[in-house]
Amino acid sequence: MLQRSAVVIEDDADIRRLLVIVLSGRNFTVHEAGTGAEGQRLVDTVRPDLITLDLNLPDVDGLDLCPHLRAQSDAHILTISARPPQLTEEQCLAAGSDQFMAKPFSPRALRAYLDDLLPLPDAA
Repeated sequence: MLQRSAVVIEDDADIRRLLVIVLSGRNFTVHEAGTGAEGQRLVDTVRPDLITLDLNLPDVDGLDLCPHLRAQSDAHILTISARPPQLTEEQCLAAGSDQFMAKPFSPRALRAYLDDLLPLPDAA
């Protein structure tokens, strides 16, 4: 089975847990970070296929962190935020994110997005 990895950078423990559950259900090995600095270290060591990035982190603004993550990784970056979506989406894409998802999001919408992005391999 295809082994994929993800780094979840999210300071809210409940949202982080939800992301881990959804990603694990899509065959990702998930590494968790509650701060931007911790997330950046994980991205450097794990070499993930996917990074989920919250914008409101305790140590750094995710918009400031995103270009650094993009420079060190070719992983797909999904930014997730409760900030107003229209302007934030444009800012995230300009900062190097591949996709923006507004909070609150549904697990179903996240699964559908993941299935489009990195489909599960067919069971043989």
